[in-house]
Amino acid sequence: MTVHIEFESDRRFTDQFELQWGRLADTGERVLRRTARNADAQRLVHAEVHAGRQLDALPATTYPPQVCRVVESDLSGPQPYVTSTYRGVPVAGQPGAPLPETLLTIFGDLLVAIQTLAKAGLTHGAITPEFVLWDGTHAQLVNLGETVAVGEPARSALDPRWQPPPGPDGLRLATEAHDVYQAGMVVFCIALQRGPDTAPAVREELGRGGGSALSALLEGVFADDPRDRPDTHELLRRVEDARYEPVWQSSDPSDATTATIKIPQQYSPAPAVTVPAVARAAVPLSPARDEFRRLVAAKRQYRERRDAPQQVAWRFARGLADVLWYSRDELSSRIIMGVIALVVVGVPLLLIVLIATNLGGSK
Repeated sequence: MTVHIEFESDRRFTDQFELQWGRLADTGERVLRRTARNADAQRLVHAEVHAGRQLDALPATTYPPQVCRVVESDLSGPQPYVTSTYRGVPVAGQPGAPLPETLLTIFGDLLVAIQTLAKAGLTHGAITPEFVLWDGTHAQLVNLGETVAVGEPARSALDPRWQPPPGPDGLRLATEAHDVYQAGMVVFCIALQRGPDTAPAVREELGRGGGSALSALLEGVFADDPRDRPDTHELLRRVEDARYEPVWQSSDPSDATTATIKIPQQYSPAPAVTVPAVARAAVPLSPARDEFRRLVAAKRQYRERRDAPQQVAWRFARGLADVLWYSRDELSSRIIMGVIALVVVGVPLLLIVLIATNLGGSK
């Protein structure tokens, strides 16, 4: 299906990309085309297109607006490009600290984006304020070029202060906990209007806030051991709970702006109803509900960990095939590569058939 895009005439150039903004002709949604200018940029474009295909292939899942969507790409030309949705402006450099409800929405939307990528077996690996957009209603996570399959070594060349500490084995692996750490750092930076810092420094800063809403929201997010960080389900629960907290305050008591700020209650007034003369007393919800949800989440995580090796092997084989195929521009080279692949797969199968035939005939 052909995608009709109305591009703006202005272009911007960076060391790696030529950037051009536009809008989808049918929906008016804003998009950004990034054209590679060097070999490293070509790798990022290929990775973003590959991630977009994996997200589009998610079964029975609606593509959430919290993650950018690849709408078109061309990997065969001398300058590959990818066009993705681009809704809002980066939260980096926005004047003034956001309102509490805005901060909670940004954090919640990032957690939804992390969950969506995890369903596709991916981690973002480069969640920074430059790649988190805000349109006044929702946040959107862009720049899928640094995505890495879950369980593989993290490879993002970010400022070390954006990278979580290595795990107990000394490795920094791409997991959901990796993205949770970076999303928490984004919230920390825009809430306090400062840059990123090391995990111990951030924990000390939040610790000075005592029982502030920010320190409670991010508790455990900056733990050294990835296994000690809360998962996205726990953090989303905290976000919903924080929406109904009476106050929000800075983590630094000495800050002149630490006056408590009221958070508007997020509810819609219920319509008036006529109460019958005889009504049953309200029955409190059972505490077993939370325990049941915890067990369901634990079982889901167990299944994801159990299936991870097969998923990683399949993604590696499919990614290798994509790289080998798209690295050949000539038709003859692709035909030769296809013949070699058939030989590599067919010869072992032929040998198995011959051996089985001989064994069957010798009986």
